[in-house]
Parts: sequence; C-alpha cells; structure tokens
Amino acid sequence: MKRALTVTALLAMGVLVASSFAAAQDAPASTTGGQVTLSLLGRSDVSSSKFEEYREVPKGLSIPFLNLFSTTNMVDFNLQAYNVRQTDQRYSGWANTSWLGVAFDYNQTPHNMGNEGHSIFQETALGVWSMSSSLRQALGDAADKTASTGRTYPFYSALLAPTFASAGNIDLTSMRQRGNVEFDLGKKLPFDLKFTYMRELKTGTRGYGGGDILGSISPVVDVPEPLNEVTQDFGIRAAYNFKMGNVHAAFNRNVYDNQAETLSVNSPFRASDVAYTTATSIPGGGAGTVRFINAPDNEATGTTFGFLLKFKRQTRIAGDVSMATWTQNASFYPYTINSTILTGAGQPANLLSSLQKPSLNGKIDTTTVNFSFSSRPIDGLGLRMRYRSYDLTNKTARFVITGDTSGTPDRSWGAADTPTADEPYGHATAQNYDTKTERFDASASYDFKGITFEGAFRTSKLTRTFREAPSGKENGASFSAVYHANDFVGVRATIDQTNRTAEGYATTTIGLMVDEAERKTTRTGFEIELTPASGLGLTFAYFRRNTDYPNRPGRVAGDLNTTSGLLEAKYDTFTGEFEYAPSERAEFSVYYTYEKDAQTNRWGTLTSGAINNLLNYAGTDKTNTFGVNAMFQLVPDKWTFSLMARQQKVDGLMDITARETGSFYTPGRTTLVAAGTGGAQDINDWDDTTLTTAGLQLDRMVGKAWKLSLGYAYEKYDFADAYSVPYTGPASLMPQSVLIFMKTDSGPYKASVGYAKLSYRF
Repeated sequence: MKRALTVTALLAMGVLVASSFAAAQDAPASTTGGQVTLSLLGRSDVSSSKFEEYREVPKGLSIPFLNLFSTTNMVDFNLQAYNVRQTDQRYSGWANTSWLGVAFDYNQTPHNMGNEGHSIFQETALGVWSMSSSLRQALGDAADKTASTGRTYPFYSALLAPTFASAGNIDLTSMRQRGNVEFDLGKKLPFDLKFTYMRELKTGTRGYGGGDILGSISPVVDVPEPLNEVTQDFGIRAAYNFKMGNVHAAFNRNVYDNQAETLSVNSPFRASDVAYTTATSIPGGGAGTVRFINAPDNEATGTTFGFLLKFKRQTRIAGDVSMATWTQNASFYPYTINSTILTGAGQPANLLSSLQKPSLNGKIDTTTVNFSFSSRPIDGLGLRMRYRSYDLTNKTARFVITGDTSGTPDRSWGAADTPTADEPYGHATAQNYDTKTERFDASASYDFKGITFEGAFRTSKLTRTFREAPSGKENGASFSAVYHANDFVGVRATIDQTNRTAEGYATTTIGLMVDEAERKTTRTGFEIELTPASGLGLTFAYFRRNTDYPNRPGRVAGDLNTTSGLLEAKYDTFTGEFEYAPSERAEFSVYYTYEKDAQTNRWGTLTSGAINNLLNYAGTDKTNTFGVNAMFQLVPDKWTFSLMARQQKVDGLMDITARETGSFYTPGRTTLVAAGTGGAQDINDWDDTTLTTAGLQLDRMVGKAWKLSLGYAYEKYDFADAYSVPYTGPASLMPQSVLIFMKTDSGPYKASVGYAKLSYRF
C-alpha cells in the first residue's frame, strides 16, 4: 500500500512534472560527476490559488534536478538541487574533509492562500491598511444621517457600491525559507563535537486578518494579516563514545523575532476617533482605526544531558534530562489605539504611560526526564520499559490589573474583575497554568514459531494548577499478534484501550476542556497481506478508533443533558490493494481506501443560570480514494512507459439540531426545516472535495548518460462548503451587513500539463 500511495501522490505534490520516475539519487557510476535534468513545460492557465498552493508549476524551461559530486582522498562533496530558481526550490548536500564535515539543507515553501482578493483598503506600511479619510468621512456622514432602523442591508449595499466597484486586487501569499547547517569538528578529536545553526524566515501574509471595528456602526473587515518573522536556533552537541555506549550533551538557543507585531485597519465609517455614546445616537461614535496585536518576540534556551549503555543480549539502558527556559519580555502596547478612551484614573488609554507595567517579563521553565530499558534475555522474548516526566512551571510574576478595554462591547474602559480564590489576578487567563505529566510504559513480545505476540501497558499521572480538573490519570493496555510463518500470508491484528480520568473538580463546575475531561479510547484493527503466486500481492486492512468523553459536567451543574464540547469521535479506515507483476517488464497495481470520520459536539448558552440555546453538531466526513499505477518496459533498458490515475472524494455533512425552546428557534422557520430540529438547518456540503489526478510518461534511454522523457498530467479540483460562495461582483463582497470580505479565488480548477525532460548523467 505504501509504495502505491507514494507513486500516485506525486502529481498532487507537483513532483511528477519536476522529476523523473527513475530515482535521481541513484548510486553514482564514478567518483566525480553529476546529473542535470532540463524540463520544457506547457500548461493551461489556472486562476485558483489552490493549483499552486504549496508548489510552482513553471511554464517554459526549468531545471527540476541538479546533482554534482566528487569523492577523492582529500574531500567528499555532494550537492543536490531541486526546482532550481523556483519558489519551491530546495538545496542540500555535504562537504567532508579529514578534519571537518559540513552538511546543509535549504528549503523554500510557498503558500498561496488566495488569488485576486478584493480590498477597499491599501497597505500604506507593513500591517497598516488605510482608506481615504475623505471617503471615510463621507460614508460616516451618510450613515450618521440615517436612523439605526434604516441601516439595513440595502442601505449599506447602495452606500458602499461605488467603493466596492473600485476595490483593488490583492493576492494572499507567503514564503517560508528555512536553512540548516551542521559543522562536524570531531573527526580528529577524542569525542564528537557538532555545531548547528537554523534560520527560518517567513514573509508575506498569514492569511485573512482583521475583525470587528466596534462603535455605533460595527463593521467586520477582512484584510491580509502581515507576516514577517525570523526564527533562529544556535546549537552545540557533544558525545563521548566508549565500548559500552556513550555520554552526550547538547545546548540550544532559540530566538524568535516578529517584525510585524501589529495589524491596523481604518474604519470605513470614521475618519477619526469619535467618543462613543449609544448605537442609536446621531451622530454615532467609535474608533477611526483599530489595532490587532500579533505574537511578541521571545526566546528559549535548552540543555540536555544523557547516556546510553549497551550490554549483552541486546540490552540497552538509556536516559537523558532536558531543561529549558522560555522567556518573553517584549514591550506592551497601550490598552487601545482609540484616543477618546480614558482609563479609570482618567489617563488616555492609548498612551504607554497609562500602563501599570512596561512589559510582561514572562518566564517558563520546563524539565523533561526520559529513561528506557530494552533487552532480549532469552531467544524469542523481548522486553521494553520507558519512563517519561514533563514538568512545566510558569514563573512569570503576575499582577492584578486595574482594567482594560477588551471586555466591553463599545471598546470603552472597563474595570477588572474582583480577584477571587479561583482567579487571584482578576482574570481566568492570567493564571500560572503549571502542568506535570509522568508516564510509564512496559511491553513484552514473544516469538512462538511463526507468530509474534506483544502486550503493552502504560500509565500516566496528570497534575494541573488553576484548571477545572487539577488532576487525572490515564491507563491503557494493548495486545497485538503478528503471523509471518511463510511468504504467502502475513497477518497483524491489534487492540488498544485507554481510559483517562478527571479528578478534583467541584460538583458545581460547568464544563471541562477537552484536554482534561474524562476520556475513553479504543483502537482496533488488522492487516492481511497475501502472496498467492509469484508477482501477485493482495493487501487488506481495517482500523477503527472510538473516543468518548463521558460524564462531562453540564452547562447547568448536575444536568448531564446540558453537557457542552466534544462528546464523541469515531474514525474508520478500510484499505484494499492489488499488485501484479507478470514479468520483470511489467508492473500493475490498484488500490481503494474508504475513510469515515464522525464527531458529535454540543454547545450551550445560559441565561440567568438556566440553559437557553443548545446546539448539537453531528459532523461526518466520508472519503473514497481510488488509484491505479502501471509501468511497462516496452524495450528493456531503452523504452519505459508509466501511467497513474487517482481520485479522492470527500463527502461532508453537518447535521445540526437545536433546543426547540431556545432563542435560536424561530417559529417562522418551521416551514423551511424538518420538525424537531429546533429551527436548525443541516449543511449538506460541509466540506465536499474531489481531487482527480492522472499522468502518463514515456522514457527513452539513450546510452547510459542520456534520458529523454515525454509526459502529460491532468488535475481537477472541486470544492464546496457552507462559505465557499465564489466572487460574483462587487455586491458579493458584503454577504451580510456590515461584513466586508475579500473573496479571494481558492476554489475549483482544472489543469492540463504537457512536458518534455532531458536528463544527462556525467
């Protein structure tokens, strides 16, 4: 199954048109030489960003592969380059001398999230999206002259129509550039010594950003969120090897620098900050600009010490201790960017001087301990044990804030909550969430003739602070059997069960987060491999995972019928594969996979302590994947013909029901939806996706050095969900008042690619 999936995935990954079916890393025929592949490609134009979401499919001449190598008494050198000078290029290799070794890898990955987005804003600086102040004033004046009851969708649609018609186009795209280099200085030292450096640069846009601009008019705007960040890691590793094993140590320093920490967006209806009064006042109020804060700069330092001891009977004992410190002391931004808001002390809340502290001075310490033992004390018997401990302690000096602007609907100043025993800093999110996990695993296997039996047991202890459930335990066991008595039949079957508890929470607790709630998980499955004749192979596999979250506290204390969150999840997978190789000149395989994922979620709201709305979401995804591969040696060592075809179809359904007496229920909808659903409508095309790929290639070997390939590839992508309404003109930028979207093109497409490749090995 693995081989077939690998081959058929080539086209979807953009590899089929960039490399040869023959392995580019074949063993070199000499000590110095290389290989170069030139590709000439023609393809249809595709408007959807999905076609080149993580790849580039170039038109015209390209260099999909280049290799140079040299091995002499003085140096061992190898360079491999893929997709040279493309946005998805990659370079890797090594250079070794008698005293120094250098290995490197550089990888670029584009992420095209949407083409031809439509925006009424312009980026005047990194992360600053602006509109003409005169246009904003005119739009705001027109809205202020209209009573709130008259600010309907037709009103906003007519008011914004000229603005939408002149919207500019923006592509949502980013670039990830990651490089690693390793220096090996231990070749002539009595111990191993390596220095490592990693640098990762991300630029462009994270995707869709923005959000609410609250005031008397509260539009929701959609703009690109800026991305410009650098992550660097400096490391040193050392090891002393001896006959019975080694001792080793490592040190790493990681630095994250976000050069796009804020996103600022002008309000389309306010040319400047206006003090807020009420939503119905004329003229109204609100911020002229809103600011969203992105991730702050931070650092991490880690140290590891460990050992490995080797004894007879394949006995191994290993252990290590890792200690790390995470710090974050980036300067705070003011409470707000709105100049009309004053703090409780009467200071402008948009000034740094109004803050209680200039920065967080955050610090978290982590300690990880690992210990393992493995042995085969007698023939056929294998034993393994492992212990792992992870301790996270937040040492940040917390403080009680006097207030902020985040919890008020009009972004005015709001006093902080009064500290309590459960929330000593006035906010649930201000606590030091310390955690500790201890886990022990043990397993034993025994070979009895053609069958291997294996049993395993594991137990974990969980400890948390300032969480609803401060502690819990997780115990699990598994059993597997593998039959491999001959070359004709291979069978593997397994069953695994895990139970997690949630302990120490009060009977009045309403709800537990999914990571701390009680959980029961059962995994079962089997795989059968048959080889009834030479060249013929059959594979069947089925796996199932059930996860339940029983006894979760309800939104109303003591009422389990009001439980909220993820209640259960089920995953089923069936795979069948047929492989046939009638001779060395022909190979054929076909496979089919069926997957079903089902989850049940429930979410409720309270009014005066009583349940109001209660929505049940029963979502399912059914996936069918078909594939076929074939390879024919038309003339051995000269002419080879290969083909592949694959289709994957996902059918999603979101079954929604609501509480009939809740406020979500609207009697007027009873003629539109099924009775008993509480006025809720199912979503039949929740995330329906179909991806069809096909390709064929003819290879001609000319001697031992030249290879000519001709090929054709086809790809079709269809997608539909509840939100994927395509752009149909300026009016579709505002599906609901006043929600202003970009409507980028990342939808269905069809693409045809024809190519010729010439490879030369020297």
